[in-house]
Amino acid sequence: MLIHSASQLLSLSGDPQRGRALGSLGIIENGAVLIRAEDILAVGSTRDLLRAYPDEARLDAAGCAILPGFVDPHTHLIWAGDRAAEFEMKMAGAKYMDIMIAGGGILSTVNRTRAASVETLMDESRPRLQRMFATAPPPPKPRAATAWRRELSLECWKLF
Repeated sequence: MLIHSASQLLSLSGDPQRGRALGSLGIIENGAVLIRAEDILAVGSTRDLLRAYPDEARLDAAGCAILPGFVDPHTHLIWAGDRAAEFEMKMAGAKYMDIMIAGGGILSTVNRTRAASVETLMDESRPRLQRMFATAPPPPKPRAATAWRRELSLECWKLF
């Protein structure tokens, strides 16, 4: 299947990212991806892939973003503080040990969470929960496993 006309396709191509390269998404505007069985065979611009594979079954992904399915979506709803500054340090090339020495790291968040009152944890978690419900896509309709597989487990996330 040729999934085409995506507003953005995130290829995340290249080697593992470190330092300043961390966060480079390999964005292809008006992107397309060719999938057969469970293999990705080609990634590129819609124009190039439509020309190269004119006989493929097609799915129009206009207005959507296509991104790899290996994204780890787990989260911890209830915790004290945040680690946004650490992420910025990592993006700038800091090593994890430097972040830890500066007072960051998972242990700092664990300690703040353990020290916080239940009321504080609930107050800090409420906005996160509200954002989650406000931005979550509707739940998928139940389908047979074989139908789900035929549809390549495609989810379309509209860009805002």
